[in-house]
Amino acid sequence: MATKEEREYLSRYVDISNSRLNDNDVSLLLKFKGCVGNSSVKEHSFDNWCSDGKYTRKEINEYIVEDDHTITHNYSYCDDDGTNGSYSKRYSRAREIINILREVPGLLK
Repeated sequence: MATKEEREYLSRYVDISNSRLNDNDVSLLLKFKGCVGNSSVKEHSFDNWCSDGKYTRKEINEYIVEDDHTITHNYSYCDDDGTNGSYSKRYSRAREIINILREVPGLLK
């Protein structure tokens, strides 16, 4: 069972306010604390349809564990017709980080 001390320790690194954390969540965040500098890149291509016909989209999702124990998510896409776009978002709340770590377990290595 996660102790009060473990939760207090985590609160120095991750915003756990207003988060209901079970023991597995606390364990995951304790592992995450030691992962500064880790990153993971996923590339994915797929075909889709629009009014102009079929096109192929390549997506790149990059996740980086920052020095301040946040996760930055950089997303970009490029269509075969030259259309492209991107965005970047930083996550700092415990529940957001837990959800990303479950989706991208490679960040914990």
